[in-house]
Amino acid sequence: MEAGELAQTYFRRWNCQENAIRDWLIPLNLDTNHGYAKEHVVNSELVKRQLAAQGRQPRLERLAQTCRARLTNLREQDQELQEQVHTYEQRWSQLSLQLMPFEATGQTEERDYFPLKARQAAAEWEVRQHKARLEKNAVRSLRLLNKCEGYCRELRQVLRRQEDLETQAREMYELDHAKDQIMTLLKVGLANLGMWVRDQYFGESYQHCGWQRLLPFFKLGGWLTTTASEVQLEFCAFNNRALVRDLEEVCRKVNDGAVILPDGRRLVVAVGKRLHTCLHAAPLANTG
Repeated sequence: MEAGELAQTYFRRWNCQENAIRDWLIPLNLDTNHGYAKEHVVNSELVKRQLAAQGRQPRLERLAQTCRARLTNLREQDQELQEQVHTYEQRWSQLSLQLMPFEATGQTEERDYFPLKARQAAAEWEVRQHKARLEKNAVRSLRLLNKCEGYCRELRQVLRRQEDLETQAREMYELDHAKDQIMTLLKVGLANLGMWVRDQYFGESYQHCGWQRLLPFFKLGGWLTTTASEVQLEFCAFNNRALVRDLEEVCRKVNDGAVILPDGRRLVVAVGKRLHTCLHAAPLANTG
């Protein structure tokens, strides 16, 4: 395709940070941004979570405060009811003292006895009613106390969540890709070159490997001999037999493919001596 179209295609792909390309760039320490202009922006995900937590906080505080106010009212009612119970009990005791002479002498049929007995029964009824209300208030107070504790527990969790969000917050930047286009092309070209070499000349077991596995082959030393028609490259062999077989297969594919260099000469590669016999030799020394 056209060079400009190719560049635009890779610009779009690079925004997605393709894993295949990144796997090749990470071992080379090229998985970085070059020349990006950046501008600080709001972390929208963090803001969304903070707003959700902040929205719950006043609601939980309001509910907890409502429960506390109702508990205060119930306690005031209980105090008032207890005072009334004490008053009616005292009245009942006083009436009992007034009824004791009538009951002791058996004058329960006297006209003055019945009003006193009626007032005593009324006082006893008031005592029972007020004690029943105190029991109901105790149940309601316990229920309100549990609700208040639940709201307070949720509120503590919300506050802790807000603190965690503040701790985990990271600054966000908006990147301008325009300054990174040249490095993007160079890095993508390097990754594609490595993939092309892998797909063209390496065996089936290397078809989906990354740069780390191919790196020992590219770091091999050896000797370079040039003639008028050929460039002969002799690699130092690995000490590992499996790697030697793989290197021999690569050399065979290169030679069978009749690779022609840009200057018109043919590239011929071969496997030479083992690596430990040429450690002190300069890599790819030109002896032509």
